[in-house]
This record gives sequence, structure tokens and C-alpha cells, in this order.
Amino acid sequence: MGAFYQLRHDTMKIFLTGANGFVGRHLTRHLSAAGHEVLAVVRPGAPVDLPAQFVPAKLETPGGWQADLASCDAVIHLAARYRIGGVDRSEMAAANIEATRQVLYAAWRAGVPRIIHVSSTAALGETEGGLGDESSRHNGHFRSFYEQTKHVGHGLAEAMQQRGAPVIIAIPGGIFGPGDQSDLAQALGQFVHGKLPLQVVSESRFQLCPVDAVCDGLRRVLEHGVIGRNYLLTGETVGMAQLIERAAAVAGLPLPKKVLPASLRWPARICDALRPLGVRLPLSREALQVMDGSSYLYSSTRAESELGWPWQDHCSTFGERFDEYVRTLLPEASESQGA
Repeated sequence: MGAFYQLRHDTMKIFLTGANGFVGRHLTRHLSAAGHEVLAVVRPGAPVDLPAQFVPAKLETPGGWQADLASCDAVIHLAARYRIGGVDRSEMAAANIEATRQVLYAAWRAGVPRIIHVSSTAALGETEGGLGDESSRHNGHFRSFYEQTKHVGHGLAEAMQQRGAPVIIAIPGGIFGPGDQSDLAQALGQFVHGKLPLQVVSESRFQLCPVDAVCDGLRRVLEHGVIGRNYLLTGETVGMAQLIERAAAVAGLPLPKKVLPASLRWPARICDALRPLGVRLPLSREALQVMDGSSYLYSSTRAESELGWPWQDHCSTFGERFDEYVRTLLPEASESQGA
């Protein structure tokens, strides 16, 4: 199995969706540095500053972007809308379901030989305390609309695999690093700036991996992944309390007051009501549902053995990488970046 990752080494022209997102910006640079040519697909009007040729496109509808597929050696469909709480459901469904349908089928019709769909462990669902793998299936209990839409998009990709399309599914867990604007990043940023007085008591567990490590994993899936197979790219198992404790130690701050989820139901409703007005707070009814004690834990043994992706190494160095990331969020770091 370990010989699998020696299969492919040639340079490719890659049609990359979501190139101007958090992971997409890092992945564009990573692929370009590896010698690949990146055709970066971005939403019209989006600011871009990347080493790539740009294709403005609304992927949820057919358009001129589809003509660019015929000249590509591979597609990486990374584009997705991620947010927990206060979401525009029609917008998220268009981004995570319809755009997935359009991109994957257009790539297949154009004869692209390698199609990588970037899914999420959320698409596979909770693992009830155990350690799942690529064969795991969702139990139908969705804690967020994001989870539900990614599950549907994952199903579309698997259906194409079953029909013979050259699809490989990459399945990351949680990702952190510079440029992250997720709810987790927002909460950590507010905490180290002294603006997060409360911490929800939760036994929920999930996995986190640095963005550069995930980009390395995605490149390995692209170059060496076997058509029709899926690859998990997860990280270290963590809980929110553990992350806040580490951030507190780095920032030299006291831990916030702990509160039970039930006591935040009404504040969460208020936060949800404020989001349409542009006020984004790290609390929502969906966030409370996510913090219900569930676990989303998956093994990346397949990627480790078949692609040579050093999953265990990433887990063992998680602490120092996370602390390094937290230091970039500190007030003094923010001031120096803005100077």
C-alpha cells in the first residue's frame, strides 16, 4: 500500500474552485510552488492576489467557465460556503450542492481525467466517540445546515464515482491557520483580545490540522490518489475547552467563566437576530447544537499509508503549531500587521 504514493509526478494544469477562500489561497500558492499551473476560479468582483490565472465564475449556474475545463488535467472542487448559525440557506445550498453538481458533471463531460471533490468530516457525521474511516456513513442527525449541505454534496460525488466518473474525494476535518475567518477563529480572536467573557461547557470533540498540512494532503490526493477512492485528511483530536486553555496560556489571560448551553439559548437567539444587520458574534442556536457533546473523529490511516501523508506527525506537532497560530491573533501581532 505504501507504494501507491509513487504513482504520479508530472506537472498538471489544475482548475481550482474556491481559490480566493481561506484554504484556496493557501492551496493555490502550494500547488504553484510544486510546479503546477493553477487556473484559479473566483467569484466575480472578488479581490485576488495569487500566483495564478483567474477565471471569474458563478459556479452554481452554467457559464463560460465550463469551456476552460477541456484544457485542464485536473479539477479540485474546493469552493463551499461555511458558516454555523445565521446562514442564508438558499445561498449555502447553491454553493455547497448546486455548484458541486455543476462543477463535477461539467468536468466529467469535458473529459477531465482527475476530479477531486473536497468534502468534510461533517459530511460523514458524528462518530459517537469512536474513530471512523472512509466507509463511515451519516446517521441522519444534522447539527447544522452546513453539515447537511456538505453531506448532500458528498453524496453527489460518490454517485458519480459509482457511475464511473474519475472522481476522488478528499475529506478534511477542521482547519486552522492565517486568514481563517471561521467561527472558531473568530472566537479565539475575540478571546485573546479580551472580548470573550463566557465559555460554553461542552464535551464535543473534533479534529484540527494546520492549513499548510491540509494543502500538502490535497496535493498528494491530486498527484497520487487512486481514482474512485476517498481519503480522510484529519488532525489532532481536540475540544473547545482545550483550545481556550492553550490560548489563555499563550496570551497570559485568565480562563473565561464557564456556562451551561441551556443558559445561552436566549442570548443565542439575539445573536442570530443581529447577524443580518452585520453584527457577527461567536454564538448562535446552531453553534449550541454543535456543542452538544458529539464527536466527529476520523482516522487518516489510508492517506498515511497510500499517499505518504504524515498524519501522526501532524497530530504530534499540533500543540506547537496551534500556539504559533494563536500568537498571530494577539493584539500586538494585529497592530504590527496593520502598521
